[in-house]
Amino acid sequence: MKWLPRPKFIYVSPWLLAAATGLLVLIVVTFAVSNISREKRLMTNAMLQKAATLNRFISSGAKASYISDLQHGIWKPDPWQAHVQRIINHLSDDPDLSFIAVINGKGKILAHSIPEKCGTRFSLKLPVDLARRTMQGRYVYTVIPQKKQGRFLEVIRAYTPFQPVLPGIPLSMQELHKRFTLPFALESLLTAPDEYYLIIGLDMKSYDKALDRLRFQVFMLSLAMLLVGIGGWLSLAAVQGYRVSRKALQEIQAFTGLLISKLPVGIIATNTEGRITTWNNAVSQLLNLSASQAIGKKPEDILPAELALFFSGKVECKKVEKEQGGCEIRLAMPEGEIVLSCHHLRIADTKQHPEGEVLLVSNMTALKNLEKEMRETERLAAVGRMAAGVAHEVRNPLSSVKGLALLLQRKFAEKSNEHETATLLIQEVERINRTISELLSFARPAPLELTKVDIRQLLERQIKLLAADRASDGIRFVLEASDDLCPLAADQDRLNQVFVNILLNGVQAMGDGGELVVRAVNNSEDDSVVISVADSGIGMEKDTVSQVFFPYFTTKKGGTGVGLALSQKIVNEHGGTIEIHSSPGRGTVVTVTLPIWKEE
Repeated sequence: MKWLPRPKFIYVSPWLLAAATGLLVLIVVTFAVSNISREKRLMTNAMLQKAATLNRFISSGAKASYISDLQHGIWKPDPWQAHVQRIINHLSDDPDLSFIAVINGKGKILAHSIPEKCGTRFSLKLPVDLARRTMQGRYVYTVIPQKKQGRFLEVIRAYTPFQPVLPGIPLSMQELHKRFTLPFALESLLTAPDEYYLIIGLDMKSYDKALDRLRFQVFMLSLAMLLVGIGGWLSLAAVQGYRVSRKALQEIQAFTGLLISKLPVGIIATNTEGRITTWNNAVSQLLNLSASQAIGKKPEDILPAELALFFSGKVECKKVEKEQGGCEIRLAMPEGEIVLSCHHLRIADTKQHPEGEVLLVSNMTALKNLEKEMRETERLAAVGRMAAGVAHEVRNPLSSVKGLALLLQRKFAEKSNEHETATLLIQEVERINRTISELLSFARPAPLELTKVDIRQLLERQIKLLAADRASDGIRFVLEASDDLCPLAADQDRLNQVFVNILLNGVQAMGDGGELVVRAVNNSEDDSVVISVADSGIGMEKDTVSQVFFPYFTTKKGGTGVGLALSQKIVNEHGGTIEIHSSPGRGTVVTVTLPIWKEE
């Protein structure tokens, strides 16, 4: 890498300096205004808190004064205004208090820090919508300027007088007569209760003095910040010629390092000694190895063998892979197999001397899975096309078979074996017809007709049907079902189709005879029933098990490869699961989990 030449002189434009100074002034002014506004809010909130404290003190003091009169044997206490006036008189010595007044809705003063004003009208103008603004105990405040006394903060809040009714205290005959006469009763019903407001005026002299001090302090601090900023800018302009080349180099290195670390493509680079010098985050995530574990080591000491071969030059990519931009390899990781696309590069300087090697690694697992899903979708589409042909070729012969079976059924007595056989034949023809309909709707789930299904009876019926088939000769059927087996919430016809496919596959896997064990138990953990079908057949390889649910995939001669795919679809529609576990020579176990029936 070439080093940038060190500049001898850096010219700083006066316009650039002016713009920077203007920006700094704007920042300082914004800071000053923000500070002053914040302090004003804090000081205003403090004054409102004091007003709230005075409000609570007056309310509780008036109440305490009233109770004190009762405790001293005064059974006919003074009106509430007198008690409020007593408390206000105690507060009039506060130097920060301009006045306290209690007025009614018409502006008449009922109590005041200057007792002579009681009974007069309040001199200051009140807000027009005062009643609405003081609803729910909210404060209304404003700053009132005055020439002689200076500014004060007027805080208004709705006031509810304390006027308890004391039961058991006798009234005079005159008061009783007054309370129960018709005019007084009508007046009390027709007259709306009056509204009262407590107005507190707080002197703002100390507030203004503190604000002036704050403004002076902010001004001095802003001036100092401005001077420091200008001095710093001038200093920066003086030394930037020395630092510009080093800063440029650092920025390039930082950008390169950040770019490499953040790239979604894994990068592994080695130096001329063959040791790893670059290891980004993408490689760490792919291989579960940190950079500290890999830096300084040789590729063969830390990398999987499939990747280490690239640095030894022993990997030969296929022509198609080279055209696509890299070699494709598969790695077995603890969480599963991953597919990687690798591209190897040799780095040389301008004189073609080797400087090292770079391996670019891309995770193609998600893309491969997507391709797999697309192939499965194509298979499902093929099932739909095949279903139309099956329906056309099979339904007409089925109609004839069903007609003949009905004719045979009528010719035999109802309880004879022949009649039952014909009935069974009709039922199976109808089930085959329904299976054809399922093929037609393979790609579109049809609505389930959920009923309460006894899974034990269903399995017994299917086993009995298979045991009567000659193909199952030499096979022993075993049903192990719990006595308290819960009923299933399922579509019985579709469930028949699932277990016919599973049991028939087990029978066909044991051509020379064996034992087919069907177990059904309750699973209380997730309110389900687990049905397992285990055969003693030849079993399957791992690759075969991974494909058994694909449409048209089959290992049986003459098989269609549709049965298990349809079974998986039906079980999934029921909200259940189906799994297959198998190993060569040890048979196969198919496990189906289905939800139980719930009365609600």
